[in-house]
Amino acid sequence: MRIPVLFIGVVFLSGCGGGGPALYPVKGKVVLKNGAPVKGGQIELESEGKVAQRFNASGVIKDDGSFELETQGKKGAVQGKHRVVMIPPPGNSDLPINQQPKRLFHKKYLSYATGNLSTEVKPGNDNQITLTLDPDGP
Repeated sequence: MRIPVLFIGVVFLSGCGGGGPALYPVKGKVVLKNGAPVKGGQIELESEGKVAQRFNASGVIKDDGSFELETQGKKGAVQGKHRVVMIPPPGNSDLPINQQPKRLFHKKYLSYATGNLSTEVKPGNDNQITLTLDPDGP
């Protein structure tokens, strides 16, 4: 009777580790080509590589264009190359369509496929990223 109980305990404990990928701090700024900060919204990075080993990192963009990335609720991003996508701030359902806030950056940055943005996270504590975006347009 003790062996099955011991086995069940081992199974439960094996899933409770603090494992996961190593994360490295990443801070940065998002600006338009004219130097103005992109205010609000989010930035998201998708690590490149095998699908099963990809980790997304994201951060909220502050009014000064700055952000800090997190992965799975922990500060930082995994090492390696990443594709980048931008997520604009949500609209305001209380306002008519013609009074909604205007998106500051070009719509191509809404997709990994069309945005053509990438960056690399390196081991260490000095990952500073500056992304310069085209302004909104056709």
